[in-house]
Amino acid sequence: MSRQKKNGLLALIYIGTLLICFGIVLVIGRLHSPAPGGKEPSGSLLEEAPEREETEKAECGVEKDEEHGNGEELADMQAETAPKPVMPFPEEEEDQPEAYKPPVIAVITDVHYLAPSLTDYGEAFETMLKKDDGKLVQYIPQLMDAFTADMERLNPSAVVLSGDLTLNGEMESHEALAEKLKILEEKGVKVLVIPGNHDINNYAAASYFGEEKGEAEMAGPEDFYRIYRQFGYDQARSLDEASLSYVYELDEKNWLLMLDSAQYEPVNKVGGRIREETLAWMKEQLEEADREGASLIPIAHHNLLKESILYPVDCTLENNRDVAELLESYEVPLYISGHLHLRRTKRNKLSPGEDESAFRISEVVADAFPIAPCRYGVLKWTENGGLAYETRETDVEGWARQQGILDENLLSFKEYASGFLKEVVSSQIYDQLRNLPEEHMEKMAGLYGDLNRDYCAGIPVDAKDVRSGEAFRLWQRNLPDSQLFARIDEILRDTGRDHNEWEYEPSLQCISHRDIMVK
Repeated sequence: MSRQKKNGLLALIYIGTLLICFGIVLVIGRLHSPAPGGKEPSGSLLEEAPEREETEKAECGVEKDEEHGNGEELADMQAETAPKPVMPFPEEEEDQPEAYKPPVIAVITDVHYLAPSLTDYGEAFETMLKKDDGKLVQYIPQLMDAFTADMERLNPSAVVLSGDLTLNGEMESHEALAEKLKILEEKGVKVLVIPGNHDINNYAAASYFGEEKGEAEMAGPEDFYRIYRQFGYDQARSLDEASLSYVYELDEKNWLLMLDSAQYEPVNKVGGRIREETLAWMKEQLEEADREGASLIPIAHHNLLKESILYPVDCTLENNRDVAELLESYEVPLYISGHLHLRRTKRNKLSPGEDESAFRISEVVADAFPIAPCRYGVLKWTENGGLAYETRETDVEGWARQQGILDENLLSFKEYASGFLKEVVSSQIYDQLRNLPEEHMEKMAGLYGDLNRDYCAGIPVDAKDVRSGEAFRLWQRNLPDSQLFARIDEILRDTGRDHNEWEYEPSLQCISHRDIMVK
């Protein structure tokens, strides 16, 4: 082949190669060019082909057949081939633990409920009231209803009734009170009970109709458990086999040691004692609470400490030293009781020569619920393990107005209840005075009634002011050696401060009675 032909053939091969390369570039550019309407292709050749075919038809002048829905089909194809937006996964909300809320309990004691079915509120009933200590037995059903309304507003973790639930252990009274407590639980408030010395095997159970005091069926320990088992016993963390004691768990951190301190086998007694078997069970519960990191507050009917110089007999547990020593060995800060019908707070005394920093338990004694001023206690736990106790009056007047009640005694209950207590006690004192001018006896009896009312309420009395008054001087002049005058002196020596508030701060190992001292 000539040189000229060779050069021409090479030129043709070179031009052909350039054309092929150019064609490849065009095809690649076409594949990556934007789709009609500015939409990006999905990236798949199979997905792009239909769209490209329609585009080429339009560019070649082929009209879309709207009647057959070519336009809609094209829109559908474009929608299908369009890139789908990427939706972010919703952020999962972390479960935030609820802030710990320490428990709150309400405490009432010595309710002494008498079933309305056991009386006609006649002469025999009135005689019983006049010989009693000022309990408003005639209005206890209404008091319980007003208390229920208070608890519905307060919504405590539990309501505790610390013994003497009935007037004298009448079966009907237990059953009637249990119906009241069921109403309270139906409103969402847990109820816990323990017996007192009036409640079991009490041969003083009676009815009051007309002029006669009659017999009434009394409840035994099995009856008590049957009637009240839903109020603490069925929910107990632990039951004592030797008594009607149990442990109730308010929450993981705080438990209540509900103690049966009453003696009723074989016969009912006024005084209280913790059984030896129950003491051993208590030790087991204290050890378990210690292992679980829980605090345990004991509640019983009878007193742990000697609280009153006026009433030294049958109030303090017979084996109170053994009980106090056990509780203090586990540094239990508080013991709650009733029975005394007085509002009291007291810290156990140190032994002679004992280190001042030694741990000693305190006691709060709740006053009788149906005696003026008809109060209940509120115990609150703090977040750091502290305790605070205060008293509150039952809002009987507000409840009566809300219920549309027309009884003036209930509508002016504070005044009525206070006056009733003073009248009952003053009348009893008046009847013991003899051979004195009536005016003098009225003033002397009135002073005793006033002092007794304040003593029961746990409020301070200004002894100096009382001793300088006319009524005290009448006692001093007319009956200086009498037992009644000695009791007045005991009251004055025993009412130096307010007993209605109490606090415990573990970090400071400090117990405060918020003393209001009166000399």
